[in-house]
Amino acid sequence: MRSMIRTLGPLAVALLLSPAPGWSQAAKAFRTAPKLTRTDIAMVRKLVREDLTGKPKGTTLSWSNPDSTNSGTVTLLDNFTSQGRDCRRVQYTVKPGAKQPATVRPATYVLINCRLADGSWRIDSHAKPDKP
Repeated sequence: MRSMIRTLGPLAVALLLSPAPGWSQAAKAFRTAPKLTRTDIAMVRKLVREDLTGKPKGTTLSWSNPDSTNSGTVTLLDNFTSQGRDCRRVQYTVKPGAKQPATVRPATYVLINCRLADGSWRIDSHAKPDKP
């Protein structure tokens, strides 16, 4: 939940700083974005944190949740070290299932996930590869 709040934080700031027409466009995009269940998120996290480990760039793994009817893919775009952390730039594609409203559309996101010293993972949109 905290990572979702951190992800949505920049969106909220952008909405506050954008002119009024920007609000309606962002609100529409939010309403049409697929809603993920806790199980969906757990499946995706496992793929990114465990199943992509040691895989080459370009590896795409699929997921599908029969309970939510949502599905999608994760694609490893890049592996790099940032401030000594193992980081992965990953493209997420989410296909809404039949249980979603008809207005919900598939979505694609690119996020950077970094493993901290304690073994936990965090989304870090500012992570940059360390200089050699």
